[in-house]
Amino acid sequence: MPKPDPQTRLADAAFRLLAESSWADLTLVSVARAAKIPAAELLEVAPSKPALLGVMLRRLSGELARRYRPDRESQSARDRTFDVCMTWFGLQKPRKKAMRALTNGLSRDPPALLGARREFVAAAEWILALGEADAGPALRIRAVILAGMIARAMPLWLADDDEMGKTMAQLDRDLRRVENFLWPRGATKKKTRPTSRKR
Repeated sequence: MPKPDPQTRLADAAFRLLAESSWADLTLVSVARAAKIPAAELLEVAPSKPALLGVMLRRLSGELARRYRPDRESQSARDRTFDVCMTWFGLQKPRKKAMRALTNGLSRDPPALLGARREFVAAAEWILALGEADAGPALRIRAVILAGMIARAMPLWLADDDEMGKTMAQLDRDLRRVENFLWPRGATKKKTRPTSRKR
């Protein structure tokens, strides 16, 4: 098998270390060492902790793209977005300890959170794109709102032991509350191909 690319190795190493330590104690050099990447290569890929966050988020987005299977019967942009979000949370179950350390750490590290804001919004845009829910104007604003919803649901997911029931309920409520803003009329239905008639 081909060796994973440096970004994948860095992201995986960061998640492994976070499962055993805190975000505050995590250093770029320790992540590079665990990923077996030289410092010069680290400088190109993740020269700061906010940049490392971006690498980690892109890793999660890539996994999501490989795992998500759209429901062909769903015509609602809200429902498709909900499905993608729940797939995202489901994928993180094996990383729950790392995600808890990351969430707790970022709550105490506003500069890192601010520095990676574009990466968080890009990850939310990707969720909308996978759900074919990115049609319509003001996509960036809608992605910011969705990123906030995911952040709002994260503490529930971390404490959720009943098959993500509380997480699902929170996301569903939030998406319904702003559905008309996120998906203006005309962007809420997925276009279907007309069926051909037999002659």
